[in-house]
Amino acid sequence: MLYFDNAATSRFKPRSVRKAAISALMRSANPGRGSHSEAMRAAMVVHSARHVIAEYAHAKNANVIFTKNCTEALNLAILGTAKLGGHVITTAFEHNSVLRPLHMLKKEGLISLSVVSPKDGKIRPEDILSEINEKSYLVAVTAMSNVTGYAPPLAEIGEICAAHGLLFLVDGAQGLGHTPIDFDAMHIDLLCGAGHKSLHGAQGTGFLIYGKNTFINPIMYGGTGTESDKLTQPLLPPESLESGTLNYTGISALRKGVLWTEKHAEKLLKKTQKLSEYLHEEIAKLSGLQLISVSGSPIVTFYSTIGQTERIADELNEKYDIAVRYGLHCAPLIYQALALSDGTVRISIGANNSLWQAKRLVTALREILARV
Repeated sequence: MLYFDNAATSRFKPRSVRKAAISALMRSANPGRGSHSEAMRAAMVVHSARHVIAEYAHAKNANVIFTKNCTEALNLAILGTAKLGGHVITTAFEHNSVLRPLHMLKKEGLISLSVVSPKDGKIRPEDILSEINEKSYLVAVTAMSNVTGYAPPLAEIGEICAAHGLLFLVDGAQGLGHTPIDFDAMHIDLLCGAGHKSLHGAQGTGFLIYGKNTFINPIMYGGTGTESDKLTQPLLPPESLESGTLNYTGISALRKGVLWTEKHAEKLLKKTQKLSEYLHEEIAKLSGLQLISVSGSPIVTFYSTIGQTERIADELNEKYDIAVRYGLHCAPLIYQALALSDGTVRISIGANNSLWQAKRLVTALREILARV
């Protein structure tokens, strides 16, 4: 199969990632749940993984909390910092992992919410600034849209948040591994990531990086391996926010995935840009298709102007063995902002893709359009 669904999960996993997962499975031990040598060894691997992730994100004085995915990390960041009667600002580009917890809080009457819509496909920092009021405490913005590939100006938005004393939450699910994110320089307070996408780790891994001056209430309680004589949750991270057994196998693999991604970052970026530009240029030539994505980004998204969008995705799979994704991609507000009532086909580029695969995909699209 030609796999172009890397925004959902990356297909390519480096050898070092696979080896780390196998090693962890063969030497299973529970980090933080014992003082024997194997438990201590596992704990050191987890500690090293926190350090590797923090270094990668340029977060020098921050905590790293492991979760099962970016969705859990975002829920922890949003629900764990919620302020009764407070006001949150977000954008129409956001994934439901951000929108749903925020709308739940709004529906329950706990917060008020402002959603900034794009102008000319972009989020303008001044539009976020204009939404700030005396009750504002959090701004939540994606690092990269999983629908259009657009990357908002995080540095400028972070400066606004810092100047007004607001927490700045960044959803790095799509951006990490594709676009530089500097936690400290961009004034980010909370950064959520997915281990299984462009960081080339395993599914079932995610993380939250947050500044040590930021307090987060736990949203899950249980065993932590520490303060076991108490019925209250530990106050200090990571134990305060990590209940139950960690995904040691996944964390071991993620550590290697981040290191591999960082080592090959420049090469991956150049390759992604080249393939994206080629696909955007060639798809733009095909009658009946309309692109909505940003050329050069790892996301190439289009719809059929003759109402055959879902059929195109199905035929790519069934007749050409090419994997893409059709749908709303869990980001409904950007479709409303773009006045699109139906789903789109998303081609997402990863380390596994090549120019000949991109050419094969374009040929397949041309042949499908000739039949519709």
